[in-house]
Amino acid sequence: MRSTASAPPPRPAEVPVTLPATDDLLPPPFADGARPGLLDLLPPLVQNPVPGRDVIVLLDGVGSTLLDEHRSITPTLRRLSGQVQHVRAPAPTTTSVSMVCLHTARAPIEHGVLGHMTFDPARGAAINQLTGAPDVDPRTWMPLRTPVEAGSRRAIQVGPAKHGGSHLSRVAYRGWEFLAHGRGDRVEAVRTALHRAGPDGLVHLHVDDADHAGHRHGVNSDRWREALAEVDGLVAALLRRLPRGTRLHITADHGMVDTSEEATVDLAEQPAIQGLVRAISGEARALGLHAAPGDGAAEELAVRLEELLGERALVLRAAQLLERGVLGPPDAVVPPWVAPRIPDVLLLARGIWRVDDYSRREEPHKARAMIGAHGSLTAAEAVVPLLQLDV
Repeated sequence: MRSTASAPPPRPAEVPVTLPATDDLLPPPFADGARPGLLDLLPPLVQNPVPGRDVIVLLDGVGSTLLDEHRSITPTLRRLSGQVQHVRAPAPTTTSVSMVCLHTARAPIEHGVLGHMTFDPARGAAINQLTGAPDVDPRTWMPLRTPVEAGSRRAIQVGPAKHGGSHLSRVAYRGWEFLAHGRGDRVEAVRTALHRAGPDGLVHLHVDDADHAGHRHGVNSDRWREALAEVDGLVAALLRRLPRGTRLHITADHGMVDTSEEATVDLAEQPAIQGLVRAISGEARALGLHAAPGDGAAEELAVRLEELLGERALVLRAAQLLERGVLGPPDAVVPPWVAPRIPDVLLLARGIWRVDDYSRREEPHKARAMIGAHGSLTAAEAVVPLLQLDV
């Protein structure tokens, strides 16, 4: 049994500061009564819908900062920039969290999807929230009823064939029908979905080109810029080819920043910290740590991480995640199935830093090779566009 009442713990091994760290984190998304805008997009479209067609287009990874910095290669979105609102994404700023928030209109602390990898207390390890696990029932994992399930409006999800029946789809898109598209026929697939859904139908299109290119090549790459230009071209095609009068709602789930090996802290190289960790969750910009059993282990873990990381990351204890409005309103009631999933410590990376334990990743080399990353509360990750217009 561990205790912090004995001799002071040895200081963690030093990580050289080779890059500047800045206090660039935005306030938590639910702090001081705030509420991320993504949570309020869907309810008006299904609870008391106005007659007519609606299409939601989610541009994965295209945050407001990136869009503003690349106006020269996005002529369609640039032309519409005067109509764009800028809203907060929920935290951690990652696809699975944002998608479930969007489709349930609930905070993470209410629906229980707390990161790309969310801790499952039954197995003592985290589960990928995109793909799930064979023995995890999505309806049990997230048992809340979605607005589409509770409403009567016909809704169709348009996405790659692999998304049909995925863990995330069965958590977030309950009540939606599914229509697969190929890479070159997304606009036609949306048109088909609108026809099937009828004159008052609702369609959702998930566009992941920029996110995939950013993870692999970084947002400061020609491959990413080409992907963003293609996304802008897709928006232009939707504006040209969708039925007149269709209401278009364009938003994103998160933004992205480029990281590097020089701005990486690998906790696998910190044996004193390793002994305090039972499991990890989240991702490198928003890493959750679940403490090993023992009195005071969680607090000792938090203290050691503060000493190790300094200004590279904000170290938050579990109670602070609730009190400060990181995962939901401070007065939110935490459901019994969600409480054991909350990490004992959450690390929110500053600047372009990333903190992970690659020894605990299923594919450590792939995880370490990612250049573009997200999850934290910098403006580049946490602020997303919201554009609503009639075609």
